[in-house]
Amino acid sequence: PKQPEPADRIGQGELVVTYINHATILIQMDGMNILTDPVWSSTVGPFGVIGPGRIRNPGVSMDDLPKIDLILISHDHWDHLDLPSLRTIYNRDKPRVLAGLGVDSILVKNGITRVKTLDWWHQFQLKNNSIRVVFVPAVHGSGRWPLASNRTLWGGFVIESAAGNVYFAGDTGYGDFLQQIAQNFGQFRLAIFPVGSYEKRWFMKNRHMNPEDAVISHLELNAYQSIGMHFATFVEHPEQAVDAHEKDLEAALIKHHVSPAAFRLLKFGQGLKFGTTKSQY
Repeated sequence: PKQPEPADRIGQGELVVTYINHATILIQMDGMNILTDPVWSSTVGPFGVIGPGRIRNPGVSMDDLPKIDLILISHDHWDHLDLPSLRTIYNRDKPRVLAGLGVDSILVKNGITRVKTLDWWHQFQLKNNSIRVVFVPAVHGSGRWPLASNRTLWGGFVIESAAGNVYFAGDTGYGDFLQQIAQNFGQFRLAIFPVGSYEKRWFMKNRHMNPEDAVISHLELNAYQSIGMHFATFVEHPEQAVDAHEKDLEAALIKHHVSPAAFRLLKFGQGLKFGTTKSQY
């Protein structure tokens, strides 16, 4: 069902997160509109016809998307670096794009030139704004073709601002890097974890978190609020039921004594608004 359209802008100290689909999240904070891993294509793969097909429409249409100031790309897999979507947003808004080392080789030749690539733990400070973005480790991989794996860097992002710390995990399995993130940044106002595409477990364990991994990570990061992502958008893992993450997350929250209100699954297009000051969390 259609949700209310996102605001054009929000004020200083405010934080609103809107789940669009897959790993595409609109993060609005301190007057900035930040978009992660934008994907609106109906098929994610080479030539727009090879690869997993979409089973659910994006929760926010491209026409309803506010002007984007900053795009964060976690890695270059087709379902996270979707060139048709990127080109459309870039040509419309000319946002700055942050990504891991080497990803600029794909973006620049496709006309996306306002790119800054980062190594793990390196940072980018936005001009005329308090927002600082740090590229952080993840347990995953990269590559858009079978014989060209891991030639670009993958990771997640920590966004630091007056509105509080936000963590976007990207695609990742569970690992001790989360403890390093917790030590370096302290409490998080919002953490965004992948909770889907985790079966078969013997193979996916070192690629994608399952819901229990995400709940444990929520606790390790001392996150005030967490939300799940990376679920029920494309036919990627037919051995896993489309709603398996919902049941498994519910069981993990009970097992680890975490309130369902503290770790939520938003509807596609649903926004979650936080208070105007950090003292409210």
